[in-house]
Amino acid sequence: MEMSLKDKSIAVIGLGLLGTSLAMALKGKCRELTGWSRQEKVRRYVLDNGIVDNAPESPSEAVCNADITVLCLPIPVICDFLRQHAGDFKSGAVVTDIGSVKGIIVRTGEEALTPSGVKFVGSHPMAGTEKTGAFAAFPGLYDHAEVFITPTENTDESALSSVYALWSAVGTAIRVITPDYHDRLVAHTSHISHLLALGITLSVLNEDDPQLRRDRFSGCATGFRDTSRIASSSPSMWREIIEANQQPVLEAIAEFERYFNEIKELIKSGRFDEFEKLFARGKELRDSWIAYKNSEHNCKW
Repeated sequence: MEMSLKDKSIAVIGLGLLGTSLAMALKGKCRELTGWSRQEKVRRYVLDNGIVDNAPESPSEAVCNADITVLCLPIPVICDFLRQHAGDFKSGAVVTDIGSVKGIIVRTGEEALTPSGVKFVGSHPMAGTEKTGAFAAFPGLYDHAEVFITPTENTDESALSSVYALWSAVGTAIRVITPDYHDRLVAHTSHISHLLALGITLSVLNEDDPQLRRDRFSGCATGFRDTSRIASSSPSMWREIIEANQQPVLEAIAEFERYFNEIKELIKSGRFDEFEKLFARGKELRDSWIAYKNSEHNCKW
């Protein structure tokens, strides 16, 4: 899948944290880089700071000459954009996205773009922070991140190569899987974590009594900070993600409940030797995961 982006014109549609960080990482790696945001102040920011070469007011103008377009928008907006602007992409262009649910986006992309001779390939970088917006962006966001590319039986090989080259250019590790498998996978590896962060935040801090609430605020330190961090993510974004991946998320919740109920029963029945063994197993698994991240991607977590 070796391919250079040097002769490619790339458009990044949606200049939030992820889109602007991607544009920063792509600058200088392609022939021309265009960015679009509905906010004029963001378009001015990316131009004034040399993040993109062009930032037109119209999304149609942004994509019409692009060889590769990356849609960095919320899930429902990606689907709407694909339907509304299907005729704006040039024939033969490649379109991808960064949406964290793939089934609905890939189906929409193929249905909307194929009649116009435009090729869609879904992708999802496992990157981000709890912050949002262009002004929180930084060029190293995608360094060593794992990216899922999700072709189907309809995917054009040259389009797949283009998307592969795009993510390779910004220093990611790429895995190719199906859209359905992706959605089941990230329900367990990503979506459930945000629900758990929400649950622990509510159970600890959602206290009506003012004195008790102050005491709990005082009693929370780095452990609570680390486990609850992603509860500061965008509520509207996570509503869209969970809604678009409802059934796999429910399956992930059921698996968590099984383990949490086991922990509860061990504590309730005073079986602390077994509790310690289970805790040790959790530590072993997490330590193995950290070692995998460090060795495979040469980054220190």
